[in-house]
Amino acid sequence: MDLNEVLALYDCRSKQEYIYRTNRVQEITGGSELLRDLFSGFFSSEKCRFKINFNWDEDPAPDYLEYFRNSGYDGETVYEGGGNLCMIFRDENTYLEVNKALSIYVLEETYTVSIIASHVIIEEHDGKYDFVEDRRKLYQENILKKNLGAYYSPCNVLPFTQIDRLTYQPIVKKESKGEKDERMYTAESLKKQEKYKSLPKDDFDIIIEHEFDDMVNKGKESLLAIIYIDGNNMGEKLKRKTDGLTSYSEGIKALRDFSRQTNRDFVQNPISAIKECLSEKHKQFEEKHKDDDSYDKEYFNPYLCRFIITGGDEINLVCNARAVPVILEKYFGTLSKNSDNTACAGVAIFHSHAPFADVYEIAEQCCENAKKKAHNDDQADKNCIDFHYCHSGITNSLKEIRESQEAEYTCRPYEYSGSWQKFLTLGKTIASGKEIKVKRSDIKALSEAATKGDSYYIAELKRIDSRQNENAHESFRNIIVDNKDAKKMLYDLSIIYDLWFRKEEE
Repeated sequence: MDLNEVLALYDCRSKQEYIYRTNRVQEITGGSELLRDLFSGFFSSEKCRFKINFNWDEDPAPDYLEYFRNSGYDGETVYEGGGNLCMIFRDENTYLEVNKALSIYVLEETYTVSIIASHVIIEEHDGKYDFVEDRRKLYQENILKKNLGAYYSPCNVLPFTQIDRLTYQPIVKKESKGEKDERMYTAESLKKQEKYKSLPKDDFDIIIEHEFDDMVNKGKESLLAIIYIDGNNMGEKLKRKTDGLTSYSEGIKALRDFSRQTNRDFVQNPISAIKECLSEKHKQFEEKHKDDDSYDKEYFNPYLCRFIITGGDEINLVCNARAVPVILEKYFGTLSKNSDNTACAGVAIFHSHAPFADVYEIAEQCCENAKKKAHNDDQADKNCIDFHYCHSGITNSLKEIRESQEAEYTCRPYEYSGSWQKFLTLGKTIASGKEIKVKRSDIKALSEAATKGDSYYIAELKRIDSRQNENAHESFRNIIVDNKDAKKMLYDLSIIYDLWFRKEEE
């Protein structure tokens, strides 16, 4: 074995598939937390028999490799971010022995997670060490292993084995919740459930709801929303951060700074702001209706949410569908205030009984659609938003739905500081009824007319304009008729008007 130090990269194969191959939100949350804590859990456990320094928050020594050689550590975390863990080991033999122990730990803790481990030997280049070059070779090795490495399943089923219909894994436990409610678990789902139950309570427990059905007013309105937010161009920004930094000390410091800043900008600051905002609005809503005898029947507090994934530059949460504009405003407002980073959001609105994994795919596709807009020259590196209302069973991808049904009529996706603000302003203006008089039925009529053709749309505009009072004709023309984007925005408004703009009293 080579006695030179080893630079290693660890990644988990098919992370999204592992988290979302179930419709049980507790298991989704547990799976996400298992992946988040996987490496830190191993290196801090007794099953790691090596002396590892897992504290990567400190700045590296001026001569990092010299420091490491004299530190007495078998290995040390270089940085952790984007779902990857970068480590340095004393030699290749130590790296291989750590991998053996890690493999056993991963099997015992997750049952099905597959680890990709890549490494390169740290050698001098033209008489000096080059961190950027070693890291480039490391990522090349990682890509090869991702594409060519074998994917394994820890247990093959036999013909008489009862299996889970989503994962095709064997059922290992049955649990009866009632006469018509028998839950069946695989070894993987039990690990996820165990992790979920071990999670600490949130400080903002008033707005954190664990059951989807308790986030909605069953029988009246059972609409939830998945909000999926992801940072823009993070790979390119990371590359720029390390350009020209060839020494290990400079390169490692840059990566650690980037990882810490990314987590602050995309996760810590926005989530804190969202929780504080929702908690305040939750209290205000309760105070407003506390003396209303019909509160329990007629009203339901919409400021409830559930965070599913929060890490790196990614956030995934579920909320009552009415709270979406508030959450997006607080997220992007906080992001813009504290950094130059940008992100895109995908929102999928769905009924609480819909299969979560299918709806999540729509939210993810909405986010990707928003990123396409963010990558255009005129919207380069902007915050963009796309949303979709999952009316019934999800049988097509978002791309197919848009191309075949909505492409000519919708303004989506929106740029947050531009078209999205105009969209919200249009909805609020119509809902207030102060400047113009446009009924809910008028919005639906305009939307339907837009899909039939310009002549139908113009006829509807004239009909609604004829019903404006004497002072509102000019306002109606400025806000609706002469607004080149109003036609498509009204189509989008017709989809979510009742949720985001219509007053409770209506």
